[in-house]
Amino acid sequence: MEQTEVEQSLIGAALLDVHATLAGVEGTGLQADHFAIQRHRELWRVIVSMAGRRQAVDVITVFEALRDAGRADGCGGLVYLNELAQSVPSVRNAGRYAELVRERALRRSIATAAKEAQALADDTAIPTSELTEKIGAMFSRLAQESTTGAPRAALELVSERLEYLDSLAQGKTLAGLSTGLSRIDAALGGGLKGGKLIVLAARPSVGKTSLAGQIALAVAGAGAPVLVLSQEMPAGELVDRCFSNLGRVNMGALATGRMSDEDFSRLSDGAERLSRLPLHIDDTPGLKLADVRHKARMIRQRCGGLALVVVDYLQLMTGSNPRDNRNAQVEEISRGLKTLAKELDCCVLALSQLNRRATDRSEPDLSDLRDSGAVEQDADTVMMLSPVEELEGGRVLVACILAKNRQGRRGRLALEFTGAVQRWDESDADVRPGARKHQNEAGQHRRR
Repeated sequence: MEQTEVEQSLIGAALLDVHATLAGVEGTGLQADHFAIQRHRELWRVIVSMAGRRQAVDVITVFEALRDAGRADGCGGLVYLNELAQSVPSVRNAGRYAELVRERALRRSIATAAKEAQALADDTAIPTSELTEKIGAMFSRLAQESTTGAPRAALELVSERLEYLDSLAQGKTLAGLSTGLSRIDAALGGGLKGGKLIVLAARPSVGKTSLAGQIALAVAGAGAPVLVLSQEMPAGELVDRCFSNLGRVNMGALATGRMSDEDFSRLSDGAERLSRLPLHIDDTPGLKLADVRHKARMIRQRCGGLALVVVDYLQLMTGSNPRDNRNAQVEEISRGLKTLAKELDCCVLALSQLNRRATDRSEPDLSDLRDSGAVEQDADTVMMLSPVEELEGGRVLVACILAKNRQGRRGRLALEFTGAVQRWDESDADVRPGARKHQNEAGQHRRR
């Protein structure tokens, strides 16, 4: 059937039996704008509107509605409405007519996008990175439009959700992907979840890159694809840290190359484990948001999915407009990362620096996030690392402060960082402000 005939058949079916037609159309995602012919768009809007108000829909009532609105002649008048009603092969095929109208609308959109893409490609003034981002975004939107996204009945949703919650209660599944640290998983409401932006903030040299790396290894270890964007540390150094974490190889030995037979054995074990993981590392500096989107989509397409994107770190990214002030650039970046998380249904873990004034207090708070309050606003969770005390064996007790947590509890978690092997572990220590001082004083009193 030609486009005109398909559209005429669908509208004619609605004029004969609007309830059966709309029931057939339900779930196809059809909208008035999908009709190629303007008068058909107008007719469909009027029919759907009348049906929504529970008004009778037929040739006469629709004509009267159009006439009252002064649009009857533009839609062909009563003669054309009668022709539509008489041209319907079968009302029962209304659902298929709707699918054809929508599919052909998508094809027209693809053709238009292809022409626009060609015009952009011919413009040599547009940088290649910006060109690929624009064209990629254009066709990504079309891909999203190709899915109907039809509303689902409450009965179906309730049944599905109860089954999921029952499985969750029995410990058969986790709400999200595990970070490898059970208390952080619990605080996040069940691990890392798609569509979420998590900010991990700390002053320099506290270990945020190491913690993010360990989380990336845990997610990749579960078989889920991970992309790490390391703008400060070269990929080779990041791989060394992975070796150290996985194989328990001393970082000092890796840095100097002076390794014992045991070190080489541990290194071999770590290298073998790392090589099997779906972990991807990119150390391009000064990334723009468009670069992050492009790389994330590339890995998603290559791996058939993407669970986690680690951005190390947010303040090293650059805005699309260099003339914007830094606050405006960071605002653009943080909102873009949140949008990316939702678009790709992945978790974005963005590392962030804290202001110098964070060291003036016993522990940092949200006001210490550097450059922009937009980071606080856009993030679903903000975790801040604050060193508490140096322990024996080169370990450091660190408070992980959940300063913001939309779907979980706020508070503090105790972690121990062993820098020699780039390892983070959970601790039962009390990391409330001043608690360690009181505990140490009490211990000294007992020893006297």
